Amino acid sequence: MKRVLLCAALLAFSSVASAVVYKWVDAQGKVQYGDRPPDGVHAEVMDLLGAHGTRPAPPAAATPPPKPAVTAARAQATGDDAVKKAVQDDVEAAREKQCADAQERYRKSIEGRKLYRIGSDGEREYLTSEEIDAERLNAKRDVDTICNSQS
Repeated sequence: MKRVLLCAALLAFSSVASAVVYKWVDAQGKVQYGDRPPDGVHAEVMDLLGAHGTRPAPPAAATPPPKPAVTAARAQATGDDAVKKAVQDDVEAAREKQCADAQERYRKSIEGRKLYRIGSDGEREYLTSEEIDAERLNAKRDVDTICNSQS
């Protein structure tokens, strides 16, 4: 009986837990989320799991809108900053993936007992001791150059 009451209470309160979340871009070009967007900012309502029913409209701006010339220039600058930030984020994500791949390759070369490469006929060709040492050095060099590069 307690379980049935607990389930009923959780179902009743689940509709209260679904809140409206807004998404907007601030002056620095960063994406922000919140339950109330700042005045004068275009915000969009985010779709959330479990959010059912109608959504309230974003609150209207209390201040008058800025002049169109100022808005266009600010939008252009904010757009350029947002694009630069997006490109920088993509480059950083690619660099992190390359670093993780290089570290995994190095870890496998150190931990592996027998290293091999796939030959032209699809068969495994096991490396000699000298080839394994060279592979480990190359893998370590890749980790050092990829993971420690700042540019």
